[in-house]
Amino acid sequence: MKIIAVGSEAVVYEKNNTIIKRRVRKNYRIKEIDEKLRKNRSKAEFNIMRFLYESGLNVPKPLKYLEEKKEIWMEKIEGKRLAEEFSVNSASDIGMVVAEMHNLGIIHGDLTTANMIKKDKKLYIIDFGLSYHSSKDEDFASDIFLFKNALKSKHNDLYKEAYYSFLHAYKSKIRKEFKGIDTHLKDIEERRRYNESY
Repeated sequence: MKIIAVGSEAVVYEKNNTIIKRRVRKNYRIKEIDEKLRKNRSKAEFNIMRFLYESGLNVPKPLKYLEEKKEIWMEKIEGKRLAEEFSVNSASDIGMVVAEMHNLGIIHGDLTTANMIKKDKKLYIIDFGLSYHSSKDEDFASDIFLFKNALKSKHNDLYKEAYYSFLHAYKSKIRKEFKGIDTHLKDIEERRRYNESY
């Protein structure tokens, strides 16, 4: 196995064209609490991936979950991270996929182009470590707000046009009235501006 990524919560390995995500022990936490947290979060992530995959969303196919090692085994998506070759057209694709995910009641929690892969003209979303179930407008808005800020910081030269393209596609695909989501989105942005002014 070779290490391909190290994060604050997990180490990601590759073995025989399979991706293995292992949640690491946190020494600052009480051992029993740490075990329970890692087990619950890994299992929840695996179940969300399996649900999305079986629902037809483009995510890596989850292969197995090893509870003792807190490991999720999944297929490797051969492609390029969208962060490396982002375009305005990509933003439209993202809007469609995110709306489909929200229609299924899943919040990603870390929507950045680093967590998206383009393969054979298809867009795949990866890394569901912060994902959870919700059908609340406020949570949908939070996901959108995260993506908007990711666009600003990583793709600022394309930000305005890309965000417009993303929202246009998202609105066309989301199965609930966008007005409620938009109200919460404006609230989040207003709170952010207020906090930054102090």
